[in-house]
Amino acid sequence: MTASTGTNDLDLGAFLPELSSVLGWIEALLWIVVLAGPLLILLFGLMYKFCPPKEANYGVGYRFWWGMSSLEAWKFTQNLAGLVWICLGGALTVIMLIVCFTFPGLELVDMAQRAGWCLVWQVGLLAAACIAIDIVVICKFDKDGFRRDEPIE
Repeated sequence: MTASTGTNDLDLGAFLPELSSVLGWIEALLWIVVLAGPLLILLFGLMYKFCPPKEANYGVGYRFWWGMSSLEAWKFTQNLAGLVWICLGGALTVIMLIVCFTFPGLELVDMAQRAGWCLVWQVGLLAAACIAIDIVVICKFDKDGFRRDEPIE
């Protein structure tokens, strides 16, 4: 039996998308992946700064057990976390936009590798910011939520 070469043959290649459109979708996806983190950091920073939860809770807000020990410590922690995260989110958004504008013209593997390194840097800087916030709260308040710079009566 020989294969038919008539007009009724099924051309599977016709069902596949063009490579240029697939690469465009991958580039768009990498833009979203790279920019999602900084924009979320900025959004949470704005929330912590301008509409923080009224009291310590385990659902919403920057939760650090030292900062949850009193209402004053909670408000201080939310304000500080808001300021730090607004600055970090804003700076990372600008930097990641610059990186994303370098994507066109790169090979797919290079583009994905650059996006991966962006994510590693975002996670590392966010972890460093959280550690710094926690250290400041520990230096400012004791474990019971009293300010360290005020005398205890």
